[in-house]
Amino acid sequence: RRARVGRGRRMSTYAELQSLLRAANEARTVRPSVPLALATLVGVDGSSYRQPGAQMLCDADGRVLDGAISGGCLEADVATRAAAVCESGGGVLVSYDLREDLENIWGFGTGCEGVAHVVIAPLASTEPLERALALADARQSGVLLTTVTPDASSEVGRLQLVTLANAAPSQLPLCELVLHTGAPSIVPPVLGVPVLPPPHLVLVGATRGAEGFAAVAGAAGWGVTVIDHRETSLAALSLAPSEARLTVRPEQAVEALRTGTCLSDARTFYALCTHRFAHDQQWLAALLPTRVPYIGVLGSRQRAARLVHALTAAGQALRARDHARIYAPIGLDLGGESPTAIALSAIAEMQSVLHSRPGGSLRERRTPLHTRSDTPTLGAASASAAVCAVDATRASENARAAGSSRSAPSTRTDRE
Repeated sequence: RRARVGRGRRMSTYAELQSLLRAANEARTVRPSVPLALATLVGVDGSSYRQPGAQMLCDADGRVLDGAISGGCLEADVATRAAAVCESGGGVLVSYDLREDLENIWGFGTGCEGVAHVVIAPLASTEPLERALALADARQSGVLLTTVTPDASSEVGRLQLVTLANAAPSQLPLCELVLHTGAPSIVPPVLGVPVLPPPHLVLVGATRGAEGFAAVAGAAGWGVTVIDHRETSLAALSLAPSEARLTVRPEQAVEALRTGTCLSDARTFYALCTHRFAHDQQWLAALLPTRVPYIGVLGSRQRAARLVHALTAAGQALRARDHARIYAPIGLDLGGESPTAIALSAIAEMQSVLHSRPGGSLRERRTPLHTRSDTPTLGAASASAAVCAVDATRASENARAAGSSRSAPSTRTDRE
C-alpha cells in the first residue's frame, strides 16, 4: 500500500523560484535601468511540455534571463512580447495554438499538440516571490496568485502571496483547493500555484551508503540531513555545503522530533540506515506518531518484520496507516547492489510516494502524465491575441532545438 501524500506535483517550484530570484537580482545589479517582465503559463488545452504555473523571466531587450514555459517553441515570441510589455507597462494574456499555428505560420510543426495560455506582465517588484521562497524555507505552505483576467481591483499579471491565515474570503476556496491537491488551479480571475517546502531527506546513520543517498537526493533538489550519534562518523562524510549533519542519540529521537530539532512534517522522508537493530527500532518507534509519509528501513524483509514485532511486543500499536508508511526493504526494484544504486532506488521510491505514483514505467501508463489547471475563460480582447511571427528565425531555431530534445511528440490529453 502506498501512503497518500498528494502534495508533490509541483516539487520543482522551489528550485525554479530560487533560480528566478537569483536571475532577477543579478539583472538588476548588472543592468539596473533595464525593466524586467515575468511570463507565467496559466492554462493548457491538450498536451504541453510544462505545467501551469511555470514561469520565465525576460527583460526589456527581449532576452530570456531564466526559466521556461515550453519545450522551446514559445520562448522567443514570449520574450519579444515581454519587451513590448515593459514599454507599455501593462500585462497581457496571450494564447498560443501549437496544434496549427506553428505549421501554418512558419512551415514546421513541433508535435506539441496543445494550446498554451500565457500571462506576460512587468515585474516591478520581486517581493511576492521573495516572500514565497521565505515561506517555503520556513517549512510552511501558501499560494502564489497571478491575476489572469482583469477585474475591478487587479491588472493582468498581478502577483500576490497568500496563506490560509491571511487569505481574503473570496480567495479562500481557491487556496484550500490548491493546497489540498498540491496542484495549480484557476478560479477566475486568478491562477493559484502552491508554494510548498522542498522535499527533505533525513538519513539516520552516517554509514557507508550515506554519501550516495545525499548525492542522489541533492541532485533531485531535495534538502538533506544526516543524523548519527557519532560526531566523528558525521564529520568524516563528504557532503555538499548545504547538507546538514546532526548529532542525535537514538534515545533522544522522541525529544528531537517533538522540539523540531529533527524535521517531521508531511514533506520529510526518513531512511533508517544505522545497521543496528536497536537503533532502528528506537527511531521507528519515535517516527510513527509523526506526520512523515515515508519511513524506509534498510535491510531484509525478515528484519523489518522483526522490527514491527518488537514494537508491538513493547506495546506500540500500529495502525494501517503506520504499516503503509514503512517501506522495508527500502527502494524500488531497479536492480544494482552498490551503495549509490541502492540510494537511487530508495530516492526513486520516495519520489513515487511524494507524487502518489506507482513507480512503474511511463510506457505502461494509460492515464495523463500531469494534472492540469482548468483553462481560463478568455475575454474578448484576450481571445484575439494569437501567436504571431515576430521573430520567425529565432522561433524556428528554438522550436527545432526543442524537437531534437524530445524523442517523440506527446499525443496525450491533459485531464486527470
